[in-house]
Amino acid sequence: MAENVTPISRAISDVLTGAYARKRLTQDQIAAKVDMSPVTLQKKLRGRSPITATDLVILARAIGVDPASVLNDAIEDVATAERQKSEGVASIADQRRKKTPAEMTDDELEAFEGESAANTDPEMGHDEPEAP
Repeated sequence: MAENVTPISRAISDVLTGAYARKRLTQDQIAAKVDMSPVTLQKKLRGRSPITATDLVILARAIGVDPASVLNDAIEDVATAERQKSEGVASIADQRRKKTPAEMTDDELEAFEGESAANTDPEMGHDEPEAP
């Protein structure tokens, strides 16, 4: 992502993306309404290019939502993410970044050794015997 894209800009893009999806609009339809290239619109809605105040108003109106509501929802989303971060709750982005077993170091794998939800019985405290 571009360095100059702020968390609020990313949150606005998320809110706008949800709004146009709920209204069953396509990015091409929106791009045509606002006279913006589809590539530029895609960058903005994917959080790779900043959304200015002007962009917010133009895009929200093209989608048929109130720009102030979009901004309020985005601010709330950022505040919630910051609160969860301070409380130690992993964000969706952090959860997506979790390593697969193939990416883990030996020490990380050892931390999970013997803990498989598929074959551990919590009442027994150890792996269940093989099924017949």
